[in-house]
Amino acid sequence: MAEDPEKASDFPVGELREITLLIPGEHFFCETLSVPPELNVEDFQEFARQALDLDSFSPYPAEQLAWGFHGCEVARKIIVFATPFIKLRQLGWQNLEFFRRVVPSFVSLMAREYQSATISFLLHDETLTAAAFDRESTVPEALYSLPVDPADQEDLESVRGKLLAMFDLARFGQIDEILVAGDVTRSGDGVFAFENEWLDSDHAELDQAVSVPGEELWSFDVRPLDFKLQERKRRRQAGLRWKGVLGSVIGMAALFLVFIALKIGAVKLDDQKLIEQAKSERKPEVMASMELLRKLEENKMGGIDPIDSIQRIMVHRDSDQKGDPTLYLTSAEFKSRYELELKGKGRTAASINDFFKKLVENEVLETPKKRPEMKSLADGWVSFDASIQMKDRKPEDSTATDQATGGEKSASEEG
Repeated sequence: MAEDPEKASDFPVGELREITLLIPGEHFFCETLSVPPELNVEDFQEFARQALDLDSFSPYPAEQLAWGFHGCEVARKIIVFATPFIKLRQLGWQNLEFFRRVVPSFVSLMAREYQSATISFLLHDETLTAAAFDRESTVPEALYSLPVDPADQEDLESVRGKLLAMFDLARFGQIDEILVAGDVTRSGDGVFAFENEWLDSDHAELDQAVSVPGEELWSFDVRPLDFKLQERKRRRQAGLRWKGVLGSVIGMAALFLVFIALKIGAVKLDDQKLIEQAKSERKPEVMASMELLRKLEENKMGGIDPIDSIQRIMVHRDSDQKGDPTLYLTSAEFKSRYELELKGKGRTAASINDFFKKLVENEVLETPKKRPEMKSLADGWVSFDASIQMKDRKPEDSTATDQATGGEKSASEEG
């Protein structure tokens, strides 16, 4: 189903760069191909690109397609998936260059090996995907997606039956229950986690989250090859620039402090009057130096520090007995340095209320003027939308957080 055309434009560009956009699988046509035995892994991409030129694959020229691929060296197979750019624009997906990644919704099905021949299902928004995998292969023999109403159990079972009818059931002995695609998060080391859960609550205790390294996820990304090459280069350079800027600021501050220490140590006056006179003469210089350090620190912090703000907030969320978080954020829109709008979901309304209560008690937030807006979801969770006002950080907390986050910022643009 189509997304809201205004959805992307509701987010500032900086926030879009942290979002992995999942495009429903029903909009892609897919083809699984055998790879020649002599073909090296690094040549899989060119092999996939040549497949786009086949008349049997698509009536559109390759340059008009949003496409990606995934290959399995062991199985010697690749799957190529594509959709016309014009179709994405008509459905409302625009400004794709601003996102962290743009991939089909079924990517997480290919992030693990299957121990036996299996048909696996994934529900994302209003699209149900079925993929058939041979044993120990991450490339499906076939993959199909159809639109579905997830709130209508009869429609869900009907669509599941239609998808099963497309496969040779005698060949695939195991048929999994339906997984529901959840949030996609990126860790500091550039690994993307797909938080999938079973639709059937009887399987809730089984963890189905899968991870894909950032470098591997680039092949799934459906944006143009030229753009992906430039974007990967830009992100690597941005990471190096941040490390250089941080090192320069620290170096300048250290050199300046050494300069002050040497100047003070070199002052040898014969009496108190000369000492006082020297202090008086140096006072403007010291004040100017302190102002320089203050400006350097402000430049380092920036007007809005979304990563630090989110860390201050999310450190107060609770976990259940298994260690799983009871609350997730799906978006955070900064309207100013202190004012922001949080959206997310929690296991219960009580867990959401407790979360905001803890933020107020720990002096992270001002007391909200109104309670978060909540709505029950089909998967049993509760969504929330809250406008909050952050407080300034306590001075004693600043050093610890800087040390904890300094290493992460240097890699924030990479991957």
